[in-house]
Amino acid sequence: MAKSYDHQDIDKKWQARWREDGTYRTETDSSKEKAYVLDMFPYPSGDGLHVGHPKGYIATDVYSRYQRMRGKSVLHPMGWDAFGLPAENYALKNKVHPRVAVEKNITYFKQQLEKIGFDYDWSKEINTTDPEYYRWTQWIFLKLYENGLAYRSEEPINWCPSCMTGLANEDIEQGVCERCSTAVVKKILPQWVLKITDYADRLLEDLEQLPKWPEHIKESQRNWIGRSEGVEIDFKVGDRTVTVFTTRPDTLFGATYLVLAPEHPLVQKFAKESLNSKKIHTYVEAAANKSEIERTADGKEKSGVLLEGISGVNPANGETISVWVADYVLGYYGTGAVMAVPAHDARDLEFAQKYDLPVRQVVVPCAPDPQNPPQEGFSEVKRDTVVVHLRDRSTGKFALLDWHGTLEGITTAIMGGIEEGQTPEEAALMEIQEEAGLENVTIVKKSPWITAARYCASHKKENRCAHSFVLLAEVESLSDMREVDSAEKAKHTLVWVDENQVLPRLTPVHQKQMWNLLEKDTALEEAGYLINSDTFNGRDSEEVKWDIAKSVGGKRITKYRLRDWVFSRQRYWGEPIPILYCETCGTVPVPYEDLPVKLPEVEHYEPTGTGESPLAAIEEWVNTTCPKCKGPAKRETNTMPQWAGSSWYYLRYMDPDNSGALVDPKNEKYWSPVDLYVGGAEHATRHLIYARFWHKFLYDIKAVSTLEPFTELHSVGLIIAEDGKKMSKRFGNVVNPDEVVAEYGADAFRVYEMFMGPFENSIAWNTKSLIGSRRFLERVFRMAKKVVPQNVPELNRPIHLAIQKVTNHIPEFRFNTAVSAMMICLNAIEDVGSVGKEQWSLLLQVLAPFAPHIAEELWEEIGNKDSIHLSEWPIADASFLTLDTVVIGVQVAGKLRGEIEIASAASEKEAVSAALAIPKVLEALGGSKPGRVVYRAGRILNLLP
Repeated sequence: MAKSYDHQDIDKKWQARWREDGTYRTETDSSKEKAYVLDMFPYPSGDGLHVGHPKGYIATDVYSRYQRMRGKSVLHPMGWDAFGLPAENYALKNKVHPRVAVEKNITYFKQQLEKIGFDYDWSKEINTTDPEYYRWTQWIFLKLYENGLAYRSEEPINWCPSCMTGLANEDIEQGVCERCSTAVVKKILPQWVLKITDYADRLLEDLEQLPKWPEHIKESQRNWIGRSEGVEIDFKVGDRTVTVFTTRPDTLFGATYLVLAPEHPLVQKFAKESLNSKKIHTYVEAAANKSEIERTADGKEKSGVLLEGISGVNPANGETISVWVADYVLGYYGTGAVMAVPAHDARDLEFAQKYDLPVRQVVVPCAPDPQNPPQEGFSEVKRDTVVVHLRDRSTGKFALLDWHGTLEGITTAIMGGIEEGQTPEEAALMEIQEEAGLENVTIVKKSPWITAARYCASHKKENRCAHSFVLLAEVESLSDMREVDSAEKAKHTLVWVDENQVLPRLTPVHQKQMWNLLEKDTALEEAGYLINSDTFNGRDSEEVKWDIAKSVGGKRITKYRLRDWVFSRQRYWGEPIPILYCETCGTVPVPYEDLPVKLPEVEHYEPTGTGESPLAAIEEWVNTTCPKCKGPAKRETNTMPQWAGSSWYYLRYMDPDNSGALVDPKNEKYWSPVDLYVGGAEHATRHLIYARFWHKFLYDIKAVSTLEPFTELHSVGLIIAEDGKKMSKRFGNVVNPDEVVAEYGADAFRVYEMFMGPFENSIAWNTKSLIGSRRFLERVFRMAKKVVPQNVPELNRPIHLAIQKVTNHIPEFRFNTAVSAMMICLNAIEDVGSVGKEQWSLLLQVLAPFAPHIAEELWEEIGNKDSIHLSEWPIADASFLTLDTVVIGVQVAGKLRGEIEIASAASEKEAVSAALAIPKVLEALGGSKPGRVVYRAGRILNLLP
């Protein structure tokens, strides 16, 4: 055995051995349970990997090795999503073919990945730019076309007048081309579109079949699909009709103006008739150059322009209302027009406040009082009330009432009823006089909103619906406060508290809500009962909304935020769309036997200047023969988007060399669905929705056997640079994994990335912590010299506790705690000074998925001939795990830094050893051992530097 841990020799030795022996070759063995473990395959850029990229790959590698050792057939493949804009831009800049750049980049990526020691079966490798791969992408497109799910439509593209080419959204920054800074405009061109909206309901409803997906990812998809049950209502605007879509017809009486999207087809017609036509045209042109995100982002200041001389009519009350064009309304969502109800919609309120437009409340939110709910048998009395927050101007403190008697334990603001003939302001001043004994009071603010609460007034033996106005009042001085009436004193005590204590001290939920409304003029978006709504007043808004819609001839309808998928790119470097155009036969699909339609080999493919793909200028490729009439035909010159190849690639890994089918049904039934899928959360919507859409379509045509492609999904947290910024060449903070592996070893790199924190969290790279992982492996290597033939009894518990924790935590993606468990176990072994061969074997086996090279080396050293990665995963012996354990907090200088689970009677040495396996504890101690320890067994552990 080598005297020291030489990671370079060990890494090279075992990577070569695994290749030669085919250790990770995939078995399709129907007698075995399968585990299909998949990474979101990368785009192979020229920059290569930085240390943030492999985090997800290491996690799936750990998981797949674990599943292989548990006796499963494992499919853990890797490939390349290599079509798309970056390669084409690089090729244009450097005057080389995109394929040349892609092949070079793939070679570099593979070299980097192989140095880290992944268990990929490279015989399953795929590349979306391989004609034998995109042949089947084209096959799927033709099947979509056959089934009426692909159609040609006039759609806008982002057009750069200077570069004379179409741009993807990623090429645009703040409305200008990122290459030449020219303002981007919209240009209408014929494009292919996929009818993903036909699958909207299934995509939405089938999310319930994915319990192992993170809820935030599913919620992102729900929002992206954006299903809304609502009503279309017609508004008369002059002699024309504007149809709006709303999910809140109950607020119709509160609609005080109309807003049209800049793209709305009536805007240009109204502009001709308006008194400010030029201003409208200018605004519409500016909106066309903004992205959807720029127009709708939270916090973006609302903008719009009035259609002067144009007015509409609210169909519910006949009121004349103004009409505006504003870019916060999108042309494709709903009808491209909204009835603006500023009292009950935050965006509309912001717009109304900016342009001083009318605001009318029509729904009163009604909060039940959970501490004093309405009682059965009592009649309900409606009552107008005031709630007054009184501030002492000199101290900034607020007055509250602590109640006694039947309301014991309740704290409220000053409050009371509004008598007939009183204004809310008059009632507020009267209550302040009665309950606080103050008269020199000024009303500072009155909330524009009325809210309500339902509660039981047990002292009156009645339920009340309090219709409440909330006001802010100030008193100049408390010096002339008079004594309040003894009857008032018996009911409550007046107390003065700091502003930050008002909300925590208030008891009624309703008053908490009212305090928040007084602080911020936010819209009332909750349901409630109606006011200012004619014959519908007093009725529940949810119950009555369809009646209101019906009263104005509204049509009930379901809408989606999801749009059909524009499937064309005006680019060279993409899959050709297999469609021909014949003057005699019209649109003709390329016959299946003629697939793939290959990209032509050309030296130059500069933009055409017309917005068309560079392929349009290659006449010998464009001009062809119609397969139907044998007359002249032209090829479709748009190519597919990069999303095409990634929407089904997981299926091709199952059968990558099949020249006769997308995938062999036998292989597909065995491997489907993907058991574990790992990638970035940024793919929550487009990629994952597109892949689910294609999969459901393939299921419908019986090409696949499952309804969903991915059973379990995990999102990988980013690794950011030590300076807290995103790793980027621009910031000069990129850490290359090649350098890390060369200096510290592949296993230290792997262990560190799994140990640095919870998998889904974003964490900054820290080389000092990486050194800690390296030292852990060095200690493992040294301990191998102290292996003895017989088991050491006192190590049975720590060994089997480590097995139990690693076994449980790998499937839960709690890799950091799994590593911590092994570190704790190693500490125990070092304390004893020797370890039995069988015990040592067990520790090496649970270490193997994380540190495959050193585990393999030490496994061989104790006489094993076969690979540790093909050995049987150990099972924890429950008889060694029966000691009572406790979870106690670990403090560093009195500040909580983590928790440890140890035996209730564990020694101080054992407790400290467990604590030092927590990264945050080590970091707080500056990487050193504690200077002093305060330990109370089973209760507290405080480490002092």
